[in-house]
Amino acid sequence: MAMPLLAWGGQPQKDAGLPASAAQPASAPAETLGFGTLANRMTVPVSVDGKGPYAFIVDTGAERSAVSRELADTLGLDAGSRARLFDFAGSSTVNTVKVPSLTAGSLSTAAIEAPALAEANLGASGMLGIDALQGRRIIIDFDNNRMTLAPAKRHPQGEILVSAEARLGQLIVTKASFEGHPIEVVIDTGSWISVGNKAMLALARRKPRMIGPVTTFSVTGRSFDTDYVMINDVRIGDIRFDSFGLSFADAPPFARLGLADKPALILGMSSLRMFRRLEMDFVNREIAFTLPRATKIDFRDTCRTLANCKRL
Repeated sequence: MAMPLLAWGGQPQKDAGLPASAAQPASAPAETLGFGTLANRMTVPVSVDGKGPYAFIVDTGAERSAVSRELADTLGLDAGSRARLFDFAGSSTVNTVKVPSLTAGSLSTAAIEAPALAEANLGASGMLGIDALQGRRIIIDFDNNRMTLAPAKRHPQGEILVSAEARLGQLIVTKASFEGHPIEVVIDTGSWISVGNKAMLALARRKPRMIGPVTTFSVTGRSFDTDYVMINDVRIGDIRFDSFGLSFADAPPFARLGLADKPALILGMSSLRMFRRLEMDFVNREIAFTLPRATKIDFRDTCRTLANCKRL
């Protein structure tokens, strides 16, 4: 089965850092957007240089925002410099286009150079990465299919709050474990399945339960094969996950984040949708989860979204 892509944006070779002027200041008012879904990932309406709106994927695992080549051609966007892009299949050099602005509600970027990728591989007209989302608090309400962009503030009671480190703009949770051993967790709304590295797999006291093979496609159209499995006793903060569905692979993003040899997990949408609400505060480096019922979550239904997974 062809799985939805696992997107990890790259950055232009001329600028190795995130542009400080790319995102709206944190003092901007809150703005709530309804979101749709494409390939089980969130999309929000985004205007490009005042035109549109177009469906863009919200990807908290991507360093850079991107646009489809088809949209760039339609809008007549000028070519930018060549860029190195990192995704789950490795690094590659791609063309970029000059985007005057991206606007989603109250969020508005300055001019950027964005990778231009085939829409069939990107999965939408574009992708909002953390260069656009930094400096904001993102509240994802899965119950009501809404996303709110807001300034940082205190979290309400009833949420489970975990602190995170910032690395290349991503928020990485360090208060997490697998079978009692520490792991690091990256929240990635741009991917569907969760992926652990081989260092995490080495912590398992028993062999993970095999569900079936999957083929994963990246934003550049490349693919790799892996197995979808089930494990138990994954903990993030005070939350315990059992019958947790994921794949294990030493995907390039782990090395990109300095996690090649450290047990780590990239948490995708199949896991995140088990919550009622997710809040990511890029200013205070905090992530808050609102649980559906209890603090123990069972993922036995997750693999039913995969055509080649037998019913549990």
